[in-house]
Amino acid sequence: MVACQPEEKPTTKVLRKATAKDLGRLQENRSSEQDTFKLARKKVWELDIPMKVVDAHYAFDRSRMVVTFGAEGRVDFRPLIHALSSSIGGRVELRHVGDRDVAKLAGGIGRCGSALCCIQWMSKFESISVRMAKEQVLPISADGLAGSCGRLRCCLRFEYEQYRQVNRALPKIGELVGTPAGTATVIVGHRLKETVSVRYQDDRVMELALADVTRDTSAKK
Repeated sequence: MVACQPEEKPTTKVLRKATAKDLGRLQENRSSEQDTFKLARKKVWELDIPMKVVDAHYAFDRSRMVVTFGAEGRVDFRPLIHALSSSIGGRVELRHVGDRDVAKLAGGIGRCGSALCCIQWMSKFESISVRMAKEQVLPISADGLAGSCGRLRCCLRFEYEQYRQVNRALPKIGELVGTPAGTATVIVGHRLKETVSVRYQDDRVMELALADVTRDTSAKK
């Protein structure tokens, strides 16, 4: 079970119901945004600026155009602002975002085969660490743990707390535990099922729920 639930989206103040004129302007803005997006990417290539344009968005009243981009480190984007301002005849703002925001705006498919979580429902990014992967006994490799953004996958956090709790309760391999049938040695821990396989002195092997196992080495044989 995934413990991380969709977050509530922040609410905004509603001024009034949109009129036909408002909807027409919105449609016009969306069309212009696509044109500006393509133009911005073209200019970036022509000016040889090390950045990736991922979004272009007009304010509703067309008072400004906000172009969002990703880049490694700081870049001089003043030539791009000048080129875009001259082309669209208005105010242009450039906004630098991190790798995760770039992936969210650009879109994509995750390793699970579904659209990226940051596109579907995530409204903010939480801190992710390699420790979360270790707690879930995942292979520690850069390629295996990285998402489309190149950072550690956000889903590493979703079940982390559940794994942490189970791992605390799960006896270690080779540990003596008490069971309804006497003392036994743990040979396998099944995290997802929250069970352990144990071996008794007579070589019997049984799989027991954690609730039926006590980590008490003083149990009678």
